Amino acid sequence: MSVYSINPVGTTPALGRQLRMRRLLGTDGRMMSVALDQAVPRGVAPRLADIKNTFNRIIEGGPDAFTVFKGIAGHLLWDTDITVPLIIKGSTFCVDFHPTYDATVASVHDAIRLGADALAIGISAGSENQVAMLEMMSATTEEAHKWGMPVICHAYPSGELWGDRKGSTESVVYAARAAAECGTDIVKTWYTGSAAEFKQVVDAVPTPVVAAGGAPAPKPINVLEQAAAVMEAGGVGMTCGRNIWQAEDPAKMVRALRAVVHDGVAPSEAVKLLD
Repeated sequence: MSVYSINPVGTTPALGRQLRMRRLLGTDGRMMSVALDQAVPRGVAPRLADIKNTFNRIIEGGPDAFTVFKGIAGHLLWDTDITVPLIIKGSTFCVDFHPTYDATVASVHDAIRLGADALAIGISAGSENQVAMLEMMSATTEEAHKWGMPVICHAYPSGELWGDRKGSTESVVYAARAAAECGTDIVKTWYTGSAAEFKQVVDAVPTPVVAAGGAPAPKPINVLEQAAAVMEAGGVGMTCGRNIWQAEDPAKMVRALRAVVHDGVAPSEAVKLLD
């Protein structure tokens, strides 16, 4: 045996990846993050046009992380003291022009250069473009891990080949498990309608699973009820976009969701934080 030893973790990318994951998931292993990456896939809503003001109102609520494209990050963070973990969106679809193909728009090195804590990429499982998406996801994950960067996959079964099964629990399980099989660190996927159904997704995926907030809910309490069901199912949290930044008071909505995700507060109590 050598008279000296080499730390196998502390001087490798594994440490960087571990520290970034720790910042994202905190001490309780849970995450309530905000998605501000909808302008390219869904168009520029009024609150996204006024992105700096919207962002500042969201940050007041104390989210665990936020997701943006690389070109927006500097406009939001330059010359501020904001320390909320940054997730750079590395690929994107567009509902009007390429709904089942995520174009690569940022690299691992972009995320590193911008000081991000994770790189997020997406796949459209069950589409004619699935082969290209799986290749992109695998290559991106391998490169990211070389540099200590966690990868979050937005794994959606949005492909046209599912037919009537698109959006079923079966399709969500498949998409989420495909992301885990390719090595991503956190999987964000569609909510399946109930705690029992979403538990099937969580049980099938060995990596942390986060639910997407989805389309605007009829009432704020519906979002809180979804968050509670996700946590009951064993998910690690929620990532919400429109249901936060289109809320009457985005900061209050963040606080209410945090109460459900981190503190286990019942939706009927958490909704009082919106008053």
